[in-house]
Amino acid sequence: MSDPSPSAPRSRPPWGLIVVILASVAAAIIYNMTLQRTVLKREIPVRTTITGDLSATERTGRVVRLSELRGKVVVCAYVYTVCPHGCAAVIGEMQKLFKLFGQRDDFHLVSIAVLPEHDTPEFLSAYADGLGLKPTDPWWFLTGNRQEIWDYMDQQLLLTPAQPIPPEERLNPLDTYEHDLRIVLIDRESQVRGYYSVFHPQEEVAELMQENLEADLVTLLAEPKS
Repeated sequence: MSDPSPSAPRSRPPWGLIVVILASVAAAIIYNMTLQRTVLKREIPVRTTITGDLSATERTGRVVRLSELRGKVVVCAYVYTVCPHGCAAVIGEMQKLFKLFGQRDDFHLVSIAVLPEHDTPEFLSAYADGLGLKPTDPWWFLTGNRQEIWDYMDQQLLLTPAQPIPPEERLNPLDTYEHDLRIVLIDRESQVRGYYSVFHPQEEVAELMQENLEADLVTLLAEPKS
């Protein structure tokens, strides 16, 4: 019987080539992650610096000043408790932010009555109760002198002044004024850092504004306290 032919030598894995490939893949992953972070990082410009102050009555009946919130990151917007337009979307976004960040001691929400003669402390208290808020929660609902409020919102926050709605265009008898529905983001140094149209006729724009607001808020909260 003839001897069996010798088996063919086993081929060795090309370890050098494997190492090079793995290193290239790892480098590509790191590069893509870095690039993604760079692309997603948003610059948050300073839009204006708040130099004035507003004294107003909170829903609890306590008189407060907005300057008391210096050192906190603040989200502020107009509120009208019977608004037939976009106020519900604004309040909905603020509720979301409250659930996400309301436990922090450096975050505060502020809703300011566009028509203080209607939205009294009693009305605002009932409205906040309906949202499930406690009087001690970091969310003020403010009312007071209409002209002082409007001057602050227009001149300090640079919101668009409220305008009367012609009677023939009103959705109901209480639909008397058109007001700015944007949310304002204020940093620890009382600087306005952004305006966000979370209520927008184009759904994709509204979603983008919500995403930008939440991302910018996270960025400002991550900044060290002064």
